[in-house]
Amino acid sequence: MYVIRFEQGALTGRYSPAHPLPEGSSRAAVYNGILPQLQSLTDRMGAIGEDRGASAADVATAWAIAKGTTPIIGVTKADYIDGLVRAHGIELADEDIAEPEALADAADVDTRGSWEHGM
Repeated sequence: MYVIRFEQGALTGRYSPAHPLPEGSSRAAVYNGILPQLQSLTDRMGAIGEDRGASAADVATAWAIAKGTTPIIGVTKADYIDGLVRAHGIELADEDIAEPEALADAADVDTRGSWEHGM
């Protein structure tokens, strides 16, 4: 079983070291310091998505689906539904699955809260 976390938007490609999460928020306190570690992963997911007319977030969701999970996405905006539809239609090649996994492992980021248990 895989637990996939989009990390409060940190894996969507929306945020980067050059464009961090809004200062003063709890999300910024947790994620802004690790954005440099995530940059190569979000860049690669963005590139995979660009080839398919999708976003990095769509690719992350497609990856979760390809791994046999059922993603649970917090849909706070109507256009997120469009992304879920796009993600469902994305077919990832083996290297499109393996490369982000390797980049995620290399980032060595663990943001699980103290209340979350490993699976």
